[in-house]
Amino acid sequence: EKLDVYKASIKFLSLSRRAIKKIPKGNADIVDQLKRASRSIPLLIAEGVGKATPAHQARYFTDARGSALECAALPRCTE
Repeated sequence: EKLDVYKASIKFLSLSRRAIKKIPKGNADIVDQLKRASRSIPLLIAEGVGKATPAHQARYFTDARGSALECAALPRCTE
């Protein structure tokens, strides 16, 4: 909870929930994916912090970054 990136991921989660309401109907698959990907970011960061070695931590942080990039691409999928 002390990491700035973790705090930012929680704020992003809140923003994504608001953005979901603006996604046009008929895009349930995109909505579902955005929900899952945005939730995974803080969860992966938290899990990574708990790992014993820097290599294990890096794997989780890399996965969190991947989820963030996925979230960035999803709105374009509704166009």
